[in-house]
Order: sequence, then structure tokens, then C-alpha cells
Amino acid sequence: MRAPLPIHFATTWLCLLTLVGVGCQIPPETAQELHAEVLDDFRSGGGMNREALARQAQRYQIVHEWNADGALVSADDFLWASAALVTSDSTKDLDLARELGLMAAELGDKRGFTVQAEAADKLLVAQARPQRYGTQYIFEPVHQRWKLYPVDTQTSDIERRSMGIPSLAELLKNVEDLNKALQKDQDK
Repeated sequence: MRAPLPIHFATTWLCLLTLVGVGCQIPPETAQELHAEVLDDFRSGGGMNREALARQAQRYQIVHEWNADGALVSADDFLWASAALVTSDSTKDLDLARELGLMAAELGDKRGFTVQAEAADKLLVAQARPQRYGTQYIFEPVHQRWKLYPVDTQTSDIERRSMGIPSLAELLKNVEDLNKALQKDQDK
């Protein structure tokens, strides 16, 4: 008589068959992998379908779990986790993105300040208030143009630079460049 398979072997095969059968993905092991998956979904236009939104929600939940479990320990972990969360529109996710971005910066990765600024601006935009730093652009479908979402005039270029954000003049130039590229695409 043949010996039964070890339980971990059988469990592994059952898990793999389940994943293949329902089309699920194996969760990412690092915050950087998770961030890459978030961007891949956005780049493929996945932000507009139910399946992609469900995948994004699962990824955001993974970051919350990693944070609660103390699994995020390095500046890199905090940076990529915050960068993944900042793509969300949820207040809960954006609040954590700000916190994790600051942790990345405190641990030596200054890009964390930029993510923190983006999360702060997204939260203000969601409240229909002027953004502080100038990280958020909006598209006006009627005019077929991009514009910089209104910016708080009390924020100085020095404050923007300290967060890794360009000056207001540079941000406005970026809008012009976006619109020129858009016009070029429309003329094709």
C-alpha cells in the first residue's frame, strides 16, 4: 500500500489547482511587486472594470495587513506600499499612504515626502478644497484639456521643493506640455 502524501504537499497542490481554476493571482511578496501590479492594472485600462477594481481593493487591503502585522520595515517597504495606496481614492487608504510615505522619508528615502504630498492633495481634492502642493491634474472633457486642480496660494515653492514637488510655474508648464501632447494625439 502506498503512503499518503504529506499534508503540506496535498495542500499546496489544492491551492495551486484552486488558483488556476478560478484565475486568481498569488499575492505579491514585496511592496514593490504590489505597486508594480497596481500600475500594470492602471496602464492596461483596468481602473474601469469590476475585476480590476476588485484586484486593486485586495492589494490595498494587503498593504493595510502588512502595516498592521509590522511586515513593513525598510524605507523601501514603506515607500512602495505608500505609492500603491496613493492610487486609491479611499480616505482610509490615502491617510495610510501619507503615514507610510513619511515613514519612508524618515528612514532615508526622500521620495516618501512626494508620496505624502500626493496623498494630502488627493484628500483635499476629494473634499473639493484647493490642493496644497499641486500634484493633481483634472481633465475637462468639454474643452478637451488638462488643467491643474486649484492650488492653495499660501503654499510656497520652497514648501513644494521640500516635498520633492516642482515649483508652481513648472507645474503649470507641465499642464501646457500635457495639452500639447494631447492636441498632437488628436491631430493624428
